[in-house]
Amino acid sequence: ATYRDFAILLRSTKNSANIFEKELTSLNIPVFCDATSEYLNSFEIQVIMNLLRVIDNPESDIPQITVMRSPIVNFTDNELIKIRGKDKNITFYNSMNQYIDKKESDQEIKRKLEMYIKNINTWREKSKYLPLDELIWSIYIETGFYNYISLMPNGEYRTANLKMLFEKAKQYEKTSFKGLFNFINFIDKLTITSGDMNGAKLIGENENVVRIMSIHKSKGLEFPIVFLSGT
Repeated sequence: ATYRDFAILLRSTKNSANIFEKELTSLNIPVFCDATSEYLNSFEIQVIMNLLRVIDNPESDIPQITVMRSPIVNFTDNELIKIRGKDKNITFYNSMNQYIDKKESDQEIKRKLEMYIKNINTWREKSKYLPLDELIWSIYIETGFYNYISLMPNGEYRTANLKMLFEKAKQYEKTSFKGLFNFINFIDKLTITSGDMNGAKLIGENENVVRIMSIHKSKGLEFPIVFLSGT
């Protein structure tokens, strides 16, 4: 049997499909799920959306820490603890600036922080005059994230997802609700409502991947091996 012979069928993909997808991906098994929530919660889209949130507001702690732990910046948990320090009453962004100002701070961590903050400030400046889609594409290239994602399992599908976010931003720029803040709100609302934003359609019937889909979507299809899960 090949991967294309397998299907995982769920009553609903909304709550559990991402668990199956992550587990299969961790085993280097190619997998495809076109659920809206899967696209918006995919690793590559989450990293970029959190970076956009940081560019919009650097004092947002959760997006900030998420980006810093991502391959874009590559801070370790121990480094983040050192940066945070003892003052829990300030934002993590202020902790970063305080760490840079301390003479006794680790020089390597300080160097990484200075580079990261410089990049954030550059992107914040670009966001004032660049169209949103161009800003997103420049982030893909300048961080090397697009190339990094292409080397991950399901790399072709993941880079197609990034292209799709770029195209969605391009379309959004043509509406009356322009700007980074409004785009982030738009995507957040889609995440909550499971709106009309499915993953990139790269998968034909002969692609060698395990498919995750709802029982409803599987009607009319035939797979030699089916896991009817979550019953």
